[in-house]
Amino acid sequence: MKNTTLVLAFLSLLALGCSKDSGYSSAPSTGSGIDSGQGGGGQGTGISKTEIITKISAISEASSCSKFSFPGHGKANKGYLNGMALSYAKSFCGIGRSDSVGIMTAKPTGNSNIDALVWYADQLNNIGLKADRTPAETLRALFTLGIGLGMRESEGKYCEGWDASATNRTIASEAEAGPFQTSYNALGVSPVLGKIYQRYLADQSGCELPVFSKDVSCRDRGNLGTGEGVRFQILNKSCPGMATEIAMTTLRVLRKHYGPINRHEATVAAPCADMLSQVQEYVTSNAGNICGKL
Repeated sequence: MKNTTLVLAFLSLLALGCSKDSGYSSAPSTGSGIDSGQGGGGQGTGISKTEIITKISAISEASSCSKFSFPGHGKANKGYLNGMALSYAKSFCGIGRSDSVGIMTAKPTGNSNIDALVWYADQLNNIGLKADRTPAETLRALFTLGIGLGMRESEGKYCEGWDASATNRTIASEAEAGPFQTSYNALGVSPVLGKIYQRYLADQSGCELPVFSKDVSCRDRGNLGTGEGVRFQILNKSCPGMATEIAMTTLRVLRKHYGPINRHEATVAAPCADMLSQVQEYVTSNAGNICGKL
């Protein structure tokens, strides 16, 4: 009960951190996400989602992040970086909304027991990211950390199954799955997480599996347990768009869910922050058209 009360209080602070009265504002926003704005640039109104994904993937694959070697895990596969770049673009388009992006982009409140951005503040500062400066920079810091977490947990493999070495986990709700090794029991910390899960159960068009699966080979470890926890494991391994949205949100409200975060084992890489900046520049150049298609 004490932990639940603490988390609920923290979520209230996150909401305050995003309020208009807080003075915390940044990226172009109409209050319902920048996707409703009118873009400039020369891409034209006929740009397709396929063309947008191709461009974002090209930015990712040409970036110095694609050449960065994560300690102990090597270079990220193309699918993982392309998928994370695409997920970042989608979230950037949502700045100003009060859903999961509202939690992702809320100004850090100073609670390092809950918020991974506070826990990693020194490491982020060392690569020039101030997570409490603007919502856009908060989001960029979060995804930079998220990229490192996924490399540490699964080497960026969207299809990673439950950790068979974790013998203390014997029920479905505790079985980790997906690129960030999130388990079903994390959803209980915030109603927003449960809503993300239900949204993707109903509509999997935003899973972006073809993007995340590029140059990735999978080894099926099966699933642990029975019931809803198994259903979550299956979807978390086959719907990386959902896995990313849930993990990035969880990092802000339950950082202790991830062992590598607790031990500061996830690498925050400056080249990956730079890659996300390039994606942001592309989206901003024609936000009205790009965000409307994502």
